[in-house]
Amino acid sequence: MDGALNLLSDRGFMNDTRREKSRRYSHMGMSSDCNFTYASQYQNAYEILYKSDTPVDRIALPMLYSMRHYLELVLKYNVEYFHDYSGSRAMVGKSVHTLTKLSVAFKEHWELVKQRFNITVDDKVLIDDFSKLIEELDKIDNFAISFRYSHDREKNKNFEWSDTVDIHALNKLFESSKTLLNHSMDLFEDTTGLMHGTVTKEEILRSIATSVE
Repeated sequence: MDGALNLLSDRGFMNDTRREKSRRYSHMGMSSDCNFTYASQYQNAYEILYKSDTPVDRIALPMLYSMRHYLELVLKYNVEYFHDYSGSRAMVGKSVHTLTKLSVAFKEHWELVKQRFNITVDDKVLIDDFSKLIEELDKIDNFAISFRYSHDREKNKNFEWSDTVDIHALNKLFESSKTLLNHSMDLFEDTTGLMHGTVTKEEILRSIATSVE
């Protein structure tokens, strides 16, 4: 009898192990095709940490790094996506980590695209919240170092003992920023017909070239 119970117990353990292994087996190549996919994973990581019941000072640095890196990646993706349509080369192909420069470039591309394609959207509040978030994060971690390392290249401590950050306030700005950065491309594609397959990217680019001539 004991032997049978032990066998069942062993089988249960084996099943749990197999379940755990399959749960933790990542098809990384299938979920890493572009910076937008990377950005989405950092967004998810931030949100999981933000909602965690773990004491905040045990996870604040990776939480804030995930937020910041999401912003860097999604801004770079938006800039690369929109520059074909905006006519601007601002920050295209640049290897930078400064959120301020990337955010200025994104806003330039987005404003030009809205004008060129007559996209009417009241996104002033989203833009304002996004600008405030970038401003706040740049004060804390301007060069994508402070959330990752305790000291800068000159061996200065990145944070003073008395430094604090209101992550709850940042999160409110983050929610607006996500809407702007994750869905501006959707709005563009819906307006132009790309989303519905009524027009191709090549046709849009030809129409732009014709209008410029």
